[in-house]
Amino acid sequence: MATAEELYEDLVSEHLARPGVRMGRMFNSEGLQVRGRVYAFYARSRGRVVVKLPAPRAAALVEDGTAEEMRMGGRRMREWVGLAQPDEETWRHLLGEAAAYGEELAG
Repeated sequence: MATAEELYEDLVSEHLARPGVRMGRMFNSEGLQVRGRVYAFYARSRGRVVVKLPAPRAAALVEDGTAEEMRMGGRRMREWVGLAQPDEETWRHLLGEAAAYGEELAG
């Protein structure tokens, strides 16, 4: 079974093959971005993948136990959630959702 970081790296390769996706900086990490909007990164200090999703979707994932809420400097980040348990199918789907959300935000 792949570690969280290994699975993330595999998914990064898939995303970088998409039009308009490249790497960018976010919270002292390299992350996936589309049209200037970072939508996912690996937080090494926390050992998890972090994705940006609409706040209601992020809250639902926290509520059902799929994700953990993210806090930066004590402040809850409503649209950012952490994924700690590697699950290829779930992560592939959520990174796809995050990419679509990033594209939507970029207008």
